[in-house]
This record gives sequence, structure tokens and C-alpha cells, in this order.
Amino acid sequence: MEKYVVDVPFKGNGTSARFFNDRVEFGGRSIRYDDIETLATSGSVTINTYFGIPVGRDFTGATLFIANDGKKHVINMNAMTIFGIPILLRSPRKQEELYPSLYEALDTIVAKSMAQKLIDRVKNGGTIEVAGLIINSLEAKSKQKRKKKKASKEIVVIHKENYRESLIANISDSFVTVYDTSGDALWRSSPWCNRNILLIPYILDAIFGKSDEQD
Repeated sequence: MEKYVVDVPFKGNGTSARFFNDRVEFGGRSIRYDDIETLATSGSVTINTYFGIPVGRDFTGATLFIANDGKKHVINMNAMTIFGIPILLRSPRKQEELYPSLYEALDTIVAKSMAQKLIDRVKNGGTIEVAGLIINSLEAKSKQKRKKKKASKEIVVIHKENYRESLIANISDSFVTVYDTSGDALWRSSPWCNRNILLIPYILDAIFGKSDEQD
């Protein structure tokens, strides 16, 4: 029997997602990393108050996989309490505790695998578009957005000479910052869309990072 890499609970009752080298299994479904076109995940806590008095706690957590055929698969971790009473028997504090392990698996296993396919495409002379960046082997450019009656935002160009690193501040921010060689922020992804954000650091490090020059 094939051994999974890691088994990650995402519900308090022990329901889990099993991550293998080539696929993830959860809820009776098996999704190959090669078949995932879009990966997005988020987890955040909201404290609900009434006249300044806390009356409820929400954990909004979910992971979205969109396959190449357009089908959507979701790991739902949403939970809430009102006056300390869990709704649908889900504790937001428990879900908040479970989320980091799921996030780590998504980052180090799924996103890394998805990114490698795109890295290979770029190194073979292709051009890709990921999370608002158009990337080829020479440079990555921020995608220009159309704005009516307003000047377009300056296009940022990232290349080997100015690239230092890409960092995701924390798992609830859901956006990535690219830094130049002097340590200044060169580009930030949109905070309104976190689709395939986890792939960006892997791709930029492989194409423009110093380690790539040593290959």
C-alpha cells in the first residue's frame, strides 16, 4: 500500500486530507497536482462585538482547487461561535489551530509541485502568467490593468539583477511581496486575489534567484 507524505486533519472529528507525492485525497476525492490549474487558500479570525462586547468568534478558512477541466474542489474549515456556543458543532478555535498544518502541506507539497511544472516551461523558453506576473526566462513583468480615465499603474520589471527574494508575510495575509537587492519592496500581489500566490516564491527563486546561477 502506497504511503502518503502527510495526513492533515482539517476538522475536529479527525477528517483529514492525505498528501501524496503526486496527489491529494480528501472527502472521497483524489486530485493529482498535475491536474490543478488554480490553488487558493485562506484562514482568518474575526471577533464579532456588540457595543464593544465580544459575542462571537468566526474562523473563515478554505482551500480551493480548480482543476484543468474547470471543476472546483473545496476544503471548508469555516466555523463560528455565538456566545461561546459552536455552530454546527465546529469550534473556530479548533479550526484555527488545525489550519497552519494544512497550509504548510499546501505550500511545501502542492504549490511546490505545481510551480515546478511552470518553472520547467519557462526554462524551456515559454512564457507564463501567475498571480498578476507575466514571466519568462529573462524577466517578470507586472500585468498592466485597464483603468478608465486614470493613468495605468507603473509596470514593475523583475530580473536577475534586481531580484532578492519573495516572501509571504504570514498565512492570513494571502499576498506575496517581492524584494529587490537593496531590501526594498519591488512588487506586491493584489490583496484581493490569492490564487496561485503560493507558487510565486518557488518560481521567482528558481528563475531569478542566486541559486539558479549555480546550476
